[in-house]
Amino acid sequence: MNEPLILVVEDDPVQRRLIRENLEARGYPVLEAASRKDALDAVLRHPVGVAVVDYKLGDETGIDVIRDVVAANPLVTPIMVTAYGNIERAVEAVRAGAYDYIVKPLDFERFLLILERATERQKLRREISLLQDRLDEKFSDKNFVFASPRMEDVARLIVKAARSEATVLVSGETGTGKDLVARMIHQSSPRRNGPYIALNIPSLPETLIEAELFGAEKGAYTGAHERKIGKFEAASGGTVFLDEIGDLAPEVQVKLLRFLQDREFYRLGSNQALRADVRVIAATNQDLDALMKKGKFRADLFYRLNVIAIDVPPLRTRKEDIPLLADLFIKRYAQRERKKIDGISREALSVLVKHAYPGNVRELENVVERAVVFAERNVIGVADLPVFFTEGEGADPGSQGDSLTDKVRRLEAQEIRMALRQAEGVKSRAARALGITERMLSYKLKIYGLGDKPARHSQTERS
Repeated sequence: MNEPLILVVEDDPVQRRLIRENLEARGYPVLEAASRKDALDAVLRHPVGVAVVDYKLGDETGIDVIRDVVAANPLVTPIMVTAYGNIERAVEAVRAGAYDYIVKPLDFERFLLILERATERQKLRREISLLQDRLDEKFSDKNFVFASPRMEDVARLIVKAARSEATVLVSGETGTGKDLVARMIHQSSPRRNGPYIALNIPSLPETLIEAELFGAEKGAYTGAHERKIGKFEAASGGTVFLDEIGDLAPEVQVKLLRFLQDREFYRLGSNQALRADVRVIAATNQDLDALMKKGKFRADLFYRLNVIAIDVPPLRTRKEDIPLLADLFIKRYAQRERKKIDGISREALSVLVKHAYPGNVRELENVVERAVVFAERNVIGVADLPVFFTEGEGADPGSQGDSLTDKVRRLEAQEIRMALRQAEGVKSRAARALGITERMLSYKLKIYGLGDKPARHSQTERS
C-alpha cells in the first residue's frame, strides 16, 4: 500500500468515524485512538505515518499527544485539529512538533491538501532517515536537523542526487553546511564504499592546485621530489568534493572541464592519459553568473557542474531550524564538557532566533559552544550568550546612528561586566579572562563608570 497509515486521535466517536470514513474513501488506511494513552500505544505498535490529533481530548490536550507521538517516533508527521483557532495555539502545536493546523468545522478539501503535503513530507523524512542510516557517526542524522520548508527542499534534492551519478553544484553562503550536503550525497550513494576526498581550493596556492587535482611526475615542478598522486586518481570509485570552485584558476578550469567530459587527465610532466571513475561535487559561496560575465569562470564548466543544483539557504531565512540546531549543539557540547545542561531558556532562545547570523549555522554552533562552556546552571540563559547578541536584542532603535567608537565602547563595557560576573567579582580572574592586565581592567572600570561597587580581590592578592 502506497499511502501512509493515518492515526486519527479524537475523543468524539462521531467526529472520529466521520474523519475515518472520509479518509478511507480516498484510499488511506486509518487507525483510531480516543485518548493520549491509546494514541501512544498505536504509534508504538504500528507504522503510523501521519497523526491527525484533536486539540481537546477530555482532560488532556492534543499538544501532549503530539509530544508523546514525536518522542516515540520522530518520523510521524502530526496535524493538529481544533475548534479554537488562534495564533497562540497554532504556535504551541508547531513547537510541539505539528506539521500544520486546521480549525473545525473541517473544510475537508483543505484538510486533504494539508494531508497530501504532510504525506509527501513524511515519505521524504523516511527516505532521509534511510539515507542517514548509512552515514558515519560524524555526519549522522544527529547533525542534519531541520523544520523549515526550504531545508526540506534541500533534503529532497539530496535524496535525488544520491541516486544519480550526475555532477552536483552546491551553492550557499559561508557556514550554511555545503560540505555536510556533499558528504551526505556521497555516503548515501552507490559510491559510499569508495573514497571521499575534499579539496578546499582557496587553501592552496594556484601553482599547486593542478598537481593536487591531477597529480605530478617527479621533477614536474620545483619541490616535486617524487611522483604525486592527485585527488582524482586517489578517489577513483568514489567522490571528489571541490569546495569554493569559484576560486579555481582559469587554466585549471580548462583541464577540469576536459576531465568532466572525457574522464581523462594527465599528471603534470606526463604525456600518458589516465582515467578515473570519480563523481565530482562542487560548492561555491560566490555568484558564478557574475563571475562568468566578468570572464573569470567558464560557462561550459558551469553547465557541466550544474547538472544538479542545490542551494543551501542562509540561516536567517529559515529560523524555524534554530531551536532544533541549538538543541543539537547544546547536547553535543554539554557531553564534551561533561556538563548536565537540560536546554535553553525561552528568553535566550528568543535572542538566538532574532539574530541575523552572518556566519550562518557555523556561527550558531560557535555561539552555543561558548554558552555551554560559560554556563553555570543546567539551563542556558541570556547571560551565557555573547554580549553582541543581547545588545542587538535590547538596543534602542535610536542607537543605530551611534559612531563606531561608541558601539565599541558599549560592547567592551558589556564584556567587562560579564567577565566580572563570571569571575564573581574577582578582578584578577576577570582580567585574565579578558586577556588584559588587572591595572588596565581597573582603568576601564573607571572610565566606563563600572567601579561603583568595589571588585573583590583573590585570596592570593589579599595575602
